[in-house]
Amino acid sequence: MAVLETIIPIFLIIIFGYIIHRNGFLNDRFILDMNKFIFLFPLPTLIFTGIIKSDIKDVYLSHILSVILPTFALIIFSFLVGWILKLRAGRLGTFMQTSFHGNVSYIGLAVLFYLLGEKGLKQGSILIGLMILLNNSMAIAVLSWSSRRERNIMKAFLSIIKNPVIIATFLGLIVLYTGITIPKVILRGMVILSNIALPMALIMIGASIAVENIKRSFRFSFVAAILKLLVLPGFAALYSFVLHIPFKDIIPVFILLATPTATTSYIMAHEIGGDPELASNTVTLSTIISPITFILWANIAGV
Repeated sequence: MAVLETIIPIFLIIIFGYIIHRNGFLNDRFILDMNKFIFLFPLPTLIFTGIIKSDIKDVYLSHILSVILPTFALIIFSFLVGWILKLRAGRLGTFMQTSFHGNVSYIGLAVLFYLLGEKGLKQGSILIGLMILLNNSMAIAVLSWSSRRERNIMKAFLSIIKNPVIIATFLGLIVLYTGITIPKVILRGMVILSNIALPMALIMIGASIAVENIKRSFRFSFVAAILKLLVLPGFAALYSFVLHIPFKDIIPVFILLATPTATTSYIMAHEIGGDPELASNTVTLSTIISPITFILWANIAGV
């Protein structure tokens, strides 16, 4: 019941964003500007404050490997599935990257915080920085390999380094390790700013959903969504089972791996010779299905 009481309100806010956009309360320009604002300021601040409040001892090597190993396993598996489906070139690369590239910044962080509270935020912040670096790097590598295009690759990799969340992660780790004290008045101001991030991010996700285009390439986007929402966290469950790690010890991992496909996968597909339509449809479809799979994995993990 607690899981339902947490997950359903989150996606009600996403639906609310979709409805007010469809009814003209939010225009496309506002959505674009607000997404940029959240990405540049409240979200990195939320990650930073989450990390400096955390205990690095709470994140074990087993947690990090439970993110990295399933991701690489899914990359290989998605290639085989895509090849069987006769996807080639940029479309194959798009299929692969949408099957592992999750929306950990917005939806993942929101589910962690509202489901597990401050403890989830502390545990998840470091993992989110790692996953953004891993997911974006591998997405660029997969798309570049599949499309055989070299244009914009270096620019895309540089954009990862300049990603505000990555910068916030490294700064947070520096403060955490060095014990630098941030004045309370500044920290409280940062907390106020960070409180904007999750509610507005959920509304913007809903406002960005394009249901009317979902029929296009439905078969491939549905398979990619299933790989993302079920198979990827399933690999983490297998990893946990083999190493005898209790599921409840890696709940943040399950939540972050079970997030729907990231909206940035569409941008990358557009920039590096992929299939933007397939990416967009997978984002929409995985977002619609994800409440069900979140509840499933939360129950399996014993939340």
